[in-house]
Amino acid sequence: MDGATITALLETSEGALTIVKDDMTNSYSIGLRTLSKLEWKDISEELYLLLMKELKEQKGMSFPS
Repeated sequence: MDGATITALLETSEGALTIVKDDMTNSYSIGLRTLSKLEWKDISEELYLLLMKELKEQKGMSFPS
């Protein structure tokens, strides 16, 4: 996606939870991408920044491990 920064917060073999900063439209979204579907919702810049701060570098936990 040109002009956008996409950050995967959680990933599995079936898909990923991502947050996106779109520099072309100055907008932000959160999305769930699976092998068969993509769904997203718009979010505020404040929520985007909070998610980046809290989750970007945090290692995910999984089950089963």
